Amino acid sequence: MTWCTFFVLEKRVDIPIEALKSELQLVDAKSVKSAMQEDFKEVLQLYSKILDSNIVENPLIIDEETHIILDGYETYYALQLLSANKVPAFAVDISKVEIKSLQNSLNPVTKEKVIEAGLKGPKLPPKSFRVLNEPLQISVSLKDLLAQKDEHKNNLKVYNSTLELLFEGWPTPLVKLNSVSNGKLSVWAKLEGYNPFSNSVKDRVGFSMIMEAKERGSLKEILYEATSTNTGIALTSIANILGVKTKLYIPKAIQKVSDIYLEVLGADVVRLPVGLTVEAIGQVEREAKKDGAAHLNQFENDANFKIHLKHTAREVDEQLASLSLKPSCIIGGLGTSGHMSAISFYFKNKYKNNIKIVGVQPASNEVIPGIRRIETGMKWYHWVNFDKIIDVTQKEAIEGTIQIARKEGILVGLSAGAVFSAFNKVKEDQGVCVLIFPDTGYKYAEQFESYFANALEK
Repeated sequence: MTWCTFFVLEKRVDIPIEALKSELQLVDAKSVKSAMQEDFKEVLQLYSKILDSNIVENPLIIDEETHIILDGYETYYALQLLSANKVPAFAVDISKVEIKSLQNSLNPVTKEKVIEAGLKGPKLPPKSFRVLNEPLQISVSLKDLLAQKDEHKNNLKVYNSTLELLFEGWPTPLVKLNSVSNGKLSVWAKLEGYNPFSNSVKDRVGFSMIMEAKERGSLKEILYEATSTNTGIALTSIANILGVKTKLYIPKAIQKVSDIYLEVLGADVVRLPVGLTVEAIGQVEREAKKDGAAHLNQFENDANFKIHLKHTAREVDEQLASLSLKPSCIIGGLGTSGHMSAISFYFKNKYKNNIKIVGVQPASNEVIPGIRRIETGMKWYHWVNFDKIIDVTQKEAIEGTIQIARKEGILVGLSAGAVFSAFNKVKEDQGVCVLIFPDTGYKYAEQFESYFANALEK
């Protein structure tokens, strides 16, 4: 542990002095154990406040022996999202602390239940108990809690497992698109196709949902999920590593090659007579309950939003900052809305709405794999602010993909092509524009083939 002394601004608490075992210290975040789930909306509010001020004002209270959190849960979960590797904490002797249960009086939370939930799980519901009447007030710089990056780490790209290949491979590349940049306008693409399993941004989502379910004790022997391809590949790949099976439900409109990829990975694939993945959620939920399977539900699972707050958004910010740049515009597609909503939340909070956030959706009656229209229902889209939503046809998306391939030499997917098409519609004469390219183009041969066949007929 790193020992530090900070000025405590307020100390109205009901913990006896003899229970306190230390002054404020910076504790390794990995050593801390959570006994209680978070209230995610409250965590987001605190995340926003810390991101804006770069100051942490509320410490954790942890049991000295087990490092189980007794108070300061919002701080703990907010610092997790901010990728802190240390947390400010006071250690106490739990035997000398009064646990105040906030649950039904017929089933009160006791010290024994807190210890069991922290060590074995499952975690207690949000706001189940507290130990403080009033929060302790401190002032700790966020910078002091963040890991110092080793710029040379993994230059030789050697990993201890295929799962480590994913998260140790972050950040994904940010590359300048010179074909559309000039002296006043620089355009950068975030290449999520460099994620190793689905070659898409959905590796992040699959990893986050599975690991959170595993931590909570809700990961079962088989996972059911509705997917248009990429999430299914990501979930199946990661589940395989963990010895978990997958059953995936795919809309009839999705390219047939998806079945082949998923069957190679060992997934059980079910084609449904629906046009959009989201239309299958009800059936998947019912079948999962009937069969005792886990349904992670990428469309409603906050682990989707969290992983992009914690990593994707910060990566873009830090990558540009390494070049002394700040984005003026970020453009990305809307599917579950997870990654673009998190990016909007991060940048709008940190830079006070000085950055334009543009979402991309298919035009009416158009199908572009990976994105869909807002009116089909998006959870996180409604939590944040988008400056503009751009409609793109499938033809425009394919032509955007072709332009990138022929000017920049990389084959990106159709949703990335849609993002590039939207950029061409809204681009300005100057600034720093970031385009989020969700995946590669190698799953979409059927759409490309159809496009070229139609072009020949004309």
